[in-house]
Amino acid sequence: MAKRTRVAFFVILDLVCFNVSYLLASLITGLDFFASYLGGFLILIAVKMLAMYIFSVYRILFEYAGSVDFKRVALSLVASTLASVTAAAIIGIEAIVSPPVILLSFIFDMALVLAVRALFMRQTALQREDETSEGQGLRRKYIPQRKSVRRVMVIGSGRASADLIAEMQDNESAGRKPEIIIDDDKNHEGSALLGVEIVSGRSEIRLRARRLAIDEIIIAKPGAGKRQIAALLRECVKTRCRIRLLPLVRGSDALTTAAPAEMKDLRDPVIHDLLGRDLPRTDHREIGDQLKGRVVLVTGGAGALGSELCKRIIRYRPRRLIALDTDEDGLTMLAAWLEEFNTEETEFRSVIASVRDQAMMRRAFSAFRPHIVFHAAELKQIPFAQTNPRETFLTNVYGLKNVCDLADEYAAEKFILCSTVRAAAPANVAAECKRTAELYIEEKNAKSQTIYATVRFPNLIEGRGNVIAVFEKQLSQGGPLTLTDKDIMRRFISAEEAALLTARAAALAAGGEIFELGPGEAIGIRELAEAMIRLGGKIPYEEIDIIITQLRPGELLFDDNDIEASRGEETPADRIRLVGEKSDFKLPHWSQLWVHEIDRIDDAFVMELLRLIFPTYKSKSGNKTMRGERIENE
Repeated sequence: MAKRTRVAFFVILDLVCFNVSYLLASLITGLDFFASYLGGFLILIAVKMLAMYIFSVYRILFEYAGSVDFKRVALSLVASTLASVTAAAIIGIEAIVSPPVILLSFIFDMALVLAVRALFMRQTALQREDETSEGQGLRRKYIPQRKSVRRVMVIGSGRASADLIAEMQDNESAGRKPEIIIDDDKNHEGSALLGVEIVSGRSEIRLRARRLAIDEIIIAKPGAGKRQIAALLRECVKTRCRIRLLPLVRGSDALTTAAPAEMKDLRDPVIHDLLGRDLPRTDHREIGDQLKGRVVLVTGGAGALGSELCKRIIRYRPRRLIALDTDEDGLTMLAAWLEEFNTEETEFRSVIASVRDQAMMRRAFSAFRPHIVFHAAELKQIPFAQTNPRETFLTNVYGLKNVCDLADEYAAEKFILCSTVRAAAPANVAAECKRTAELYIEEKNAKSQTIYATVRFPNLIEGRGNVIAVFEKQLSQGGPLTLTDKDIMRRFISAEEAALLTARAAALAAGGEIFELGPGEAIGIRELAEAMIRLGGKIPYEEIDIIITQLRPGELLFDDNDIEASRGEETPADRIRLVGEKSDFKLPHWSQLWVHEIDRIDDAFVMELLRLIFPTYKSKSGNKTMRGERIENE
């Protein structure tokens, strides 16, 4: 119920209750009620209403009211009675407020006003019981708090918040006292929930946390979206408070089907909560039409993206799903996860092989003859790629060519290259190798009956070896966290979202497209480091230090693709943009590029080849020249 509606509702009911009280008192004492009404009772009723307002009775959310709130109403009735007697004495209408009338009207006031609120609370509780199978009532016992307690801020003013506040007020041994509630709903501004003031606006979080010396912040919004939780967390981590939150409940009926919230349900936030966002709107039928009953091959199937792709694809019931990788442990864990999906209709197979091994890849294509190939095998760590160009080239380019050619030879229907947004403006070996692979895909699509397309995505939150994984390792060792530059910034996307969007882009592919996903959540890495420290319950620069080192080989302050992104076109799919740029870069003659004897490929060959393909590239973003950077930007 909206705030204005709720206030008007209770004001009207209180007016009725006070009139009925004086009417009953007059009938019992023999006083002429109607003769005394305009000259006395009406004035006294107005005084009582004013006293109720001063005691903030109309700010209480009686949907979740407890004993503390009913005590406030009772005290306000005592005060309103005394105020009305005082007003009658001042005005000179003592005749209509004789002791019997005063006593009887007070008794009737107390009975009627409290009964109305109790009935209202009971009715709302019954409605909630109808909406949830559990139907458990809220506990509303209030026990005075001890002085040595943790001061708590609760974010959210719904049922979950009421559950947690009631439990904190019930349980003295828990040592927590709710001090304030923050909520985005402006209708609740100035109201109170179980005696706790409600303030509107997440911008109040830092200010109130400092003023009230808050020790702990609880986010009690189980029905909220991931993006909303991430926005709240970014405000919360700027305080020095411990942060805990309720697990999210997905679905439109999240608030009505969830069991009553309890303190034991709270968990510490993780980095996914800070960077997470809701999954995009997706046409699963179109994806299913493409994958159901087909043979699907995922190279790099044990990696962060490849494994998530396998978990996503198998839900659409392909006839056979093959995960190919050199990571034995990763494939073992993936097979264990997918075991429940292995049925007569859907078979999962794992293959230990390298995309660089042409003979082994031919055996795999000959045995399985895939309809759709997702090529996610890659070396992606920029510093490693910059100092090991041969290895990067053999996997990201030579390996891609092996799989790409075999897809054409064995008449695969679609081939999807999983690339990176850095390929839009290649400024290091990793990005240049990826862009080279994209160029080969474009040329292959023009000559083959197989549909070839590229999907670019930003950094994966779950990526092994990325900055998040490094920070988590350093935090587990007690710090410090090492930051290569205070201004460095990155965009992140979850592997779950990337896999879903990649499958959707594959359904859209008609040949030759370059799809870009995201754009992902942008965050400064320094801000990320400070947030991860605070999420771990520590204070940056005091308990765990952050050390600035220097940019690593090939590393940029931020990805140049943000500049190129403005050229993209929207597609029917949410968060998928069609880039489709015609590049100025061209592949040299095949005799220069594809050396059949791998032993002849060395670092010098790769660097010279990349100079031939990208002779004039200059970074457009203002990024600094990096240690180990081969191109002279400035």
